[in-house]
Amino acid sequence: MAATITEIKHNPGKPDQSFQCGLLHHGGSRLVISYRSDRPYSQGDIRIPAGTLTLAYYEEGLPYVLWKMIGPAGRLVGHYVHLCDRVRIGPDRVEYDDQLLDLWFFPDGGCRVLDEDELKQACDDGLVDGQTADRIRSSAAEVQRGIHRIMEDFDALLDRLGIESHSEYA
Repeated sequence: MAATITEIKHNPGKPDQSFQCGLLHHGGSRLVISYRSDRPYSQGDIRIPAGTLTLAYYEEGLPYVLWKMIGPAGRLVGHYVHLCDRVRIGPDRVEYDDQLLDLWFFPDGGCRVLDEDELKQACDDGLVDGQTADRIRSSAAEVQRGIHRIMEDFDALLDRLGIESHSEYA
């Protein structure tokens, strides 16, 4: 698919980040987009190889963005969940407000909470109040409890759309 869409991540206390992604499905209030990394990178000690395909799900009203990450050999690297607020989907862009806390789900089902230090620092710096931080942590716990259903629903959507995880999308 040749269509592209711009993803814009608004970060508290940091510059916005913008990425050009492949548009796989635009359903009005929900999207499926893709991105293929051109170099390896890390999230802490979690290594993401060059050539990893990310299939991402965005839906207005959800407190998260879900990324399914497939390595260049076609194997699941893991699922990455950005906790966020105010997902806004337009015809050529998707924007969301990053809530700092992220979740990594390993292929074996294990979970790691990421960036708790960033959330704490944002609280210390006055960028996030205590009530908001509690809401973010509560959202993280809710996603952890429901992650199997969330993943199954995304895989079912990919199947309905005819999008295969090992495809050339990006």
